[in-house]
Amino acid sequence: MTPGSTSGTAVRPSWDQLPAPLRDGLTERLGPITHVQVQTGGFTPGLAARVSLAAGERVFVKGISADHPLAGRYRDEARVVRALPKAVPAPRLHWDEVIAGWLVLAFDDVPGRHADLSPRSADVGRVVDTVAALAADLTPCPVPDVPDARDELASLVHGWRELAASPQPHPDGWVRRNLGRLAAAETAWLAAADGTTLLHGDINRSNLLINTDQLFLVDWGQPVRGAAWIDIADLIPHLILAGHTPQAAETAVAPALTAVGAAPETLTSYAIAFAGYWARMARRPDPPGVPHLRHHQTRASKAAVRWAAHRTGWLSVRT
Repeated sequence: MTPGSTSGTAVRPSWDQLPAPLRDGLTERLGPITHVQVQTGGFTPGLAARVSLAAGERVFVKGISADHPLAGRYRDEARVVRALPKAVPAPRLHWDEVIAGWLVLAFDDVPGRHADLSPRSADVGRVVDTVAALAADLTPCPVPDVPDARDELASLVHGWRELAASPQPHPDGWVRRNLGRLAAAETAWLAAADGTTLLHGDINRSNLLINTDQLFLVDWGQPVRGAAWIDIADLIPHLILAGHTPQAAETAVAPALTAVGAAPETLTSYAIAFAGYWARMARRPDPPGVPHLRHHQTRASKAAVRWAAHRTGWLSVRT
């Protein structure tokens, strides 16, 4: 549930800033290291680096202190990726270990770029097709003990009821005029969230890597088991954030959503809830090490509000 652009978000440690025991442990585990290219951006403050080895290999290494509040996501990602069917386009996990108090995951390095979700980009169709195809390989859910989408997302994807009770008014006039209706409608989609598909749970541009041959989905640290329409619908606000109109964004994913039986009223409630989630999160202080996250969530909230306004038809939202 992260916004689409990742530049200038997390402040990640450089190789030299890592604890010496961790650097030494990684060298011992990987072999002699010739070059480290730290990846900027993202939404967690952990290590993310492409590591070139003297043996000629290159691996992608990510890690975070094992007692960090987000370490559970790294553990979940390792557990999920290890169980993914080979047909799922995700980088192969080499190993996951605790080294010098850090939880570290090492993957195949995927040379490429983040998907371009802007209008007229050829990547859009490729992304939609890839995400839509996941359900065929991930139903039934191949990973045991994954949280149910209804239970996990009910406490996350919402916000309007909380904001309605806040003394601080929302800056958008359309939201203020319709806040009561938004709050009343933001949970109806949960009735359609149950399912047996393993969902990525965080479909956004930063987790979509394209090389010349294939599109890869990375960062599987927020998995849930639920209805297949959820991962597909998650693309819509990110397409709007990338410059599509709400109508164009919905048109791009419409065949995929129809194929999995997503009901119009469900999508309307989900759009409302998605916008509320980002609006709620944007009001919180920036988390340590991610100083620009709330700015990105503010932009994302505006995009999702446009989606909700388009679906409800409640007086036009100002653009």
